Amino acid sequence: MPIRTAASLSLPAFAVACLAVCYLSGHALRAGLLNADALYLPTLFDDLLARGGRLSDWYLTPAPYFFPDYPVYLAAYGLAPTSYLQIIVFGIIQCALLFAATAILARTLGNGAALPCAACSLTLFAWLAASGREPFVLLLSNASHFGGFLSAVLLMAAWLRHQRTGSRGPLWTACALAFLTTLSDSLFLLQAALPLACAATARALLERGPFMPRQLARCWAPLGAALPGHFGYTWMVTHPTRYQAQMDLSHLASNLHDLSAIVQGLWHALPPAVLGWLACFIFALACAARLARRRDPFGLPPSLAWLLVFWLVSLAITLAVSLLVYNLPLAARYFIPAACWPILLAPLAAMHLLRERRAPALLLAGTIACTLGIGTATARQWQAHPLEYDYYPADTACLDQALAGPDLHHGIAQYWDAKPFQRFSRRGIVLAQHIASLDELPWITSRRYFRPAYDFALVGPDAPPPHHIPAARLEAINGAPAARVRCGVYTVLLYGRDGLKVH
Repeated sequence: MPIRTAASLSLPAFAVACLAVCYLSGHALRAGLLNADALYLPTLFDDLLARGGRLSDWYLTPAPYFFPDYPVYLAAYGLAPTSYLQIIVFGIIQCALLFAATAILARTLGNGAALPCAACSLTLFAWLAASGREPFVLLLSNASHFGGFLSAVLLMAAWLRHQRTGSRGPLWTACALAFLTTLSDSLFLLQAALPLACAATARALLERGPFMPRQLARCWAPLGAALPGHFGYTWMVTHPTRYQAQMDLSHLASNLHDLSAIVQGLWHALPPAVLGWLACFIFALACAARLARRRDPFGLPPSLAWLLVFWLVSLAITLAVSLLVYNLPLAARYFIPAACWPILLAPLAAMHLLRERRAPALLLAGTIACTLGIGTATARQWQAHPLEYDYYPADTACLDQALAGPDLHHGIAQYWDAKPFQRFSRRGIVLAQHIASLDELPWITSRRYFRPAYDFALVGPDAPPPHHIPAARLEAINGAPAARVRCGVYTVLLYGRDGLKVH
C-alpha cells in the first residue's frame, strides 16, 4: 500500500479512535450524546427489538430520521451489547460514512487525491468535535440532523456525476436520496434539495447549453422527488409530531440575538474555526461573483465552484428561515450544513489552488497537525479519567437498589430524566413522561409506557417549565408514599404496585 494511501486511512482512523476514547473516559463531549434527546434511537430500538414494542406505538421526533440514522443505528445495535456502547459505535460508523462520502465527492470532481482530501476533512471534523461544541460534536450523534448532511454530500456527488457523464443512474440516485432523506428530515428539503435546484438552474441558465428545457427539468428533479417525501410523512408516521413552523418579522431581533450567542460561543471555544469559516465564505462569494460574470473562478473546476454556490444558497435559505420562524427555538444543530460544508470544501479547493504535486503532501501535513492535537488532548484525558466500558451512573444505581426490594418497574419522571434513567437502569424499568400538571407528555416516547397507575415517581431538581413534577401534588392525590429514598439530587417516591395515580 502506498505511503500516501496508508496515511490517508490511518490518520483519520486514529483521530476517530481518539474521539471514542474521549467518550469512554467521560470527556465533556459525552454529555451531549447521553441526554434525553440523544437517547431517542437507543430507547426506540431497545423497545422494538428487546421489549416487543411496535413503531406504531411511538410518538417519534418531529424529524423521524428513518434514513440514514435507522440503518446505521441498527448496525451499531448488532455490533455493541449496550446502548452506551452502541452510541459511540454509531458515531464511528457515521465518521466512516462521512469519509467515504467525501472521497466519492472528491473523486467525482476529478480530484486525483480524493483520499488525502477526505482524510483532511474528517480529521478536521474530529478536532472540532473534540471541543464538545455543537454543531461539530453532532458528528458522533444519532438523530440530530447530521445524517441529513451526510445524505447531502452523497446527493451532490450523485448530481455532479450525472452532470459530468449525462447518465441517468446518478440522477435516479440523487432523486432517491432526496426522497428518503426528506421523508426522514424535512430540513433536507430546505438545506439540500431546494439549494441544489437553485444552483443547478443558475448554472444551466448562465452556461446556456443545448436542450435547455430538458436541462432545467433535470435540475428540479431531486426537488420534485423530495416533495413527496415531505408530504409522505403523514402517511408513514402514526402519531405526527412535526413542527408547524410559523414565520414573520416579529421575532427577528430575538432570533438574531440567539444566533449571535451561538457564534460567540464558537468564537470563544474555536476562534480558528470561525476565522476559517469566514475565509471560506468570502472566497465562495468571490467565486459566485466571477461565475455570474462568466469569468474563471480562480482556476477552480466549474463543478467545484458551483458547489460553493450551492453552499451559499443553502446558507442563505437556512438563515432566512431560522431568523423568521418565531414558534421554534433557534439551535446550533439546525446549522450543521451551514457550518460543516466548508470543512469538506476547503481541502477540495486547496487541491486545485495549490501546486498539484505539493497539495496532497500539504493536506496530509494539516491532517497530521490535527491528529497530533487530538492525540495530545486525548492522552491527557485518558490519564486523568479511566475508560468506562460499562456506564452506570450513581443515581441510576441508587434507583435500581431502591426498586429491587419491592420489585417495582413502572414509574413516572419528567422528560429530561425519563429516558436517561430508563436506558441505563439494569432492572428493565419503564418511565412514563409527565409534566407539572401531571398530564402525560406524548413526546419521543411510546404510548405503551403510559398507564392508569404506576409504582413509583422519580422527582428531580427543578426543571424548566412545564417539566418539573411536583411531589406535593402527587402526595395530595395518593397520600404519603410507602417509602421515600434520596438518590443524589433525586427523590424516589415508592408507592408499591399500581399504588400511584396521577389524577
